[in-house]
Amino acid sequence: MPISIREQTLTAFEAMLRVVVAENVPGTITLHRARRQPVPDEELPALVMHVAPVSSDQASAAVVRNIERITVTALASADTDEDLDRALVDLWAALQRAVEADPTLGGIAVDINLTDADQGAADGEGIGGRGDVFAAYAVEYWTKPGDPYALAP
Repeated sequence: MPISIREQTLTAFEAMLRVVVAENVPGTITLHRARRQPVPDEELPALVMHVAPVSSDQASAAVVRNIERITVTALASADTDEDLDRALVDLWAALQRAVEADPTLGGIAVDINLTDADQGAADGEGIGGRGDVFAAYAVEYWTKPGDPYALAP
């Protein structure tokens, strides 16, 4: 059964996130794709990946240019504000390292560009608590006109 280039792209991005390691963040990072429920504290640190197609336009007779928006929210918790901030900074660095290691996702994508980012901590919880780093990426990949299952040159 053929797999669309879009799904191949998303699977490759997901695989890249599965190997994210943040050296200064205790625990193993769990990954969720398309999770709609809140991630419980016992599963932190965690990455949550969501996807949405942005555009698809025929750039030439041989190429359809597709842009996929992939968002990643990295979640962490800590006992102090300083420790939480450090964990979030380290998670951000780990995300950057993973994406920049192969912005073509093994040759499936043309490029990956960071389009939005933010860092926040839960307000009103006192010292420490939960926080997150948000990153949105535009992933460009090309397919042949009329065939979303075939990569274009």
